[in-house]
Amino acid sequence: MIERASGGRAASGEVVGVGSALPDQCDPAGFRERHRLPGPFLLYVGRIDRNKGCPQLFEFFLRYRRDTASPLRLVLVGRSVLEVPEDDGIVSLGFLSDQEKWDALAAATAFVLPSALESLSMATLEAWWAERPVLANARCAVLRGQCKRSNAGLYYATYDEFREALALLEGDPGLRRRLGENGRLYFETHYAWPVVERKYLDLLARFPAAA
Repeated sequence: MIERASGGRAASGEVVGVGSALPDQCDPAGFRERHRLPGPFLLYVGRIDRNKGCPQLFEFFLRYRRDTASPLRLVLVGRSVLEVPEDDGIVSLGFLSDQEKWDALAAATAFVLPSALESLSMATLEAWWAERPVLANARCAVLRGQCKRSNAGLYYATYDEFREALALLEGDPGLRRRLGENGRLYFETHYAWPVVERKYLDLLARFPAAA
C-alpha cells in the first residue's frame, strides 16, 4: 500500500504496530467482588476456540490443578465457540466490556495465551501494560520472540513445561512483579500511541518528495 501510494518512491518500510485505547483506571478489587473470584486466577482473553489452542489449555490446566493441588482458577473472557469443561477450576465469563476486561487484567495473577497462530496479540500487549506476566505457547514464534525481547513472559511447548512455568509464576510474587514491570516498559517503549504515531511520521518523512 505504501509503495503504491508513494508511486514506488518509498525506499524502505517500517514495522509500526498499533496502540491500545487504555483505561483511565482499573478496579481489580471490584472485578473480584462482582464475579466472586476471591482467590488467584490465570486469565485468558479472546475467542474460546480450537484454533486458539483452548482445548489444550483446558487439558493442561486441569491436569496442573490435579498434579499440584493448586487453588489457582482459569478465568475465560470472550465468546465461546466450543464447549468449556464443567469444572470448579474453570470460570467462563463470556464477552465483557472493555473496562471489565482491563479490570480482569489488573486482578489476574498472570495472563495465558495458548494460541500457536498469532501475528500480533493485542491481549498480550494489554496484559503487559497492566503489568501482568504472560505464559505463552512456545510454538508461536511471534509470542516466543516477544517474551524473549520483553523479558516479561514464560513459554511452554509441552505439559511439563507448562506445569513448571505456571508453578514458577504462581509461587513467586517477586518474579511476577519483575516480569510485569518489564512488560509495562516493553509496552511503553514499543506500543504506546505516541511511539506508534512517531514511527508513522518518521516513515512518511523518508518518502522522496513528489516530482
